[in-house]
This record gives sequence, C-alpha cells and structure tokens, in this order.
Amino acid sequence: MLITNLISRCALLFVCLASSAASAWGPLGHALVVRAALHKAESMPGWFRDAGDQLSDLANAPDRWREDERTVPALAARKADHFFDLDVWGRERLPDDRWAYVRRASQRGLSADEIGFLPFAMLEEYGVLLSAFRDVRASRPGGREGALAAAGVLAHLAADAAVPLHLTRHHHGWKGPNPEEYTRDPEVHRWFESKLVEGIKSDDVTGEVDAAHLPSDPAGATRAMLADSLSLVPRLYRLEKTCRRHADEECRAFARTRLAAGAALLVRLWETAWERSGA
Repeated sequence: MLITNLISRCALLFVCLASSAASAWGPLGHALVVRAALHKAESMPGWFRDAGDQLSDLANAPDRWREDERTVPALAARKADHFFDLDVWGRERLPDDRWAYVRRASQRGLSADEIGFLPFAMLEEYGVLLSAFRDVRASRPGGREGALAAAGVLAHLAADAAVPLHLTRHHHGWKGPNPEEYTRDPEVHRWFESKLVEGIKSDDVTGEVDAAHLPSDPAGATRAMLADSLSLVPRLYRLEKTCRRHADEECRAFARTRLAAGAALLVRLWETAWERSGA
C-alpha cells in the first residue's frame, strides 16, 4: 500500500510538472524575453534596467499562481489570461475592455473564457504599470516595487502573446479537418515552448529584437502581435513534422525569433508606459 501511494504521488507530481511546463514558455523562456527586452529598452531609467534578476523572476510569477489554485480556487480564473484563440474570435475588432468583450462574445454565441483574455490582461497590466510609474515619479513609498511587480507580470503576458499556439484553437494539437496531416499530439505545445528553448542564450535573442516595426500605441502593438502570432501557426506545425525529433536548427531559430518578438513587444509596452507616466 505504501509503495502504491508513493507511486501515485510521484505520478501526480509528474503530471503537475508536465502541465506547468506545457502552459507557458517556461522559466528559461520568460527570463530570456526579459533580459533581451532590458538590453533594448534604452529609454528606461537605470533603477529599472538594473533589476534584471527581479524582473526575470517576477515574469514567472503568473505560472506560480497555479500552485495556489487548490487553496484559492478564484485564482483558476486567471488561466484564461494566458491565451486568446484569435482564429475563433475572427476579424471583428476587439472591444476596449474585458467585460465589453465578454458581452459581445455572448451575443455571438461564443464563450469568452474558452477563447481567452490575453489581450485584455496585457492592457490591464499595462495600465497598472503606467500608474505605478507615476507613483515612482511622485516618490510615493513602494512605487518602484509596484512598478517592477507590474512590469514582471506584463513581461509574462507579452511573451505568451508571441507564442503562435497561444493564439489558436490548435493549441495542443491540430483540431478538425487536417489535410496537411499536422500532429494532433498535445505535447506539441511543450515541445515548442520548452524543448526548443534549451540552449538558447540571451544574446541570441537580443540580436533579433526590433520594436520599431510595432505600432506606438499599446493596443495597436498588442493587436499586431496577436495577428502575427496567429499567422505563424501553420509554419510551426510544418516545422514540427520535419524536425521535432532532432530539434533542427530551423526549428530553434523559429523559437528564437518568437522570443525576440515577445521582447520587442515588451520593450514597446515598458517604454511607452514610462514615457506617458511623465506626461
């Protein structure tokens, strides 16, 4: 009986760890995005740019929240903040706020929590960061700590927005008609976000970060990233067919460019919030 219980507990731990790894870039990926963004965010104040260790850890906090869902069930509602199935929502312009989106989704016969809330979570956290930066400029106690906490959460969400599998119904294997015979294996998500990131260095990502092509306004930059990520879903599945077993360099390069895309969006959001906080 003791051995059986031990095996069961180990199996449960493995499932939890696997699930956590499959849910986001993983600790390394999110840290890479933060480091690359900090290197490029030249207009940010020195105290912020020197907080790389703090921001890298804070960027993984949203995944750690899942560990407390059992004792605080309300936290489970935030799972849907990590994704947005844009191919389900379609081309209709997104409403300005989360609850207008929920109402509109209901009118269209869609379930908002199943599609996800990623763009709204990002812009909400951007607003929190903007306010925190104003606190910093006003020398309010705890202003810097609040700004770093918000910047870390925003870093996590911006990185998630760069993952093609976070923008599609095909997030854990291809669904429905499949003429190209793409994999239906749910592990494709973990393969892209964890396996391909192994061995990638911060400098590899930094060299590809380019925020200049993104719209200057946060909402526009967010929408552009969502559309870009969704457009790359077929390419990701084609690459999976050719190099999943061998982690071919073409696949690693693709993962690297998406990490850089997340960093570029993060640079745009951080710098815009800091600039506007002084207005």
